[in-house]
Amino acid sequence: MNNTRSINSIITNRKELFDKNRNQYLILELANGESVFVFAGKVKEERWTWLTENKNIDFTVEEGKNGVNVLVDFQIPV
Repeated sequence: MNNTRSINSIITNRKELFDKNRNQYLILELANGESVFVFAGKVKEERWTWLTENKNIDFTVEEGKNGVNVLVDFQIPV
């Protein structure tokens, strides 16, 4: 199991992309300079609608291939 860490930041850019198997995924660029990858295998696609630009989010990420941040959960601070 990968160690997880928390990131709190605002989404500045949301890119919707497809992998070679035509599975959709997201790349969220954050105000703190980091990026977070979102895959359906980790976070249900129904929840992706909450991940919009200019939203402040508490992200829980794990380290993926090549050190990228892979989203495993998120909360919207109130």
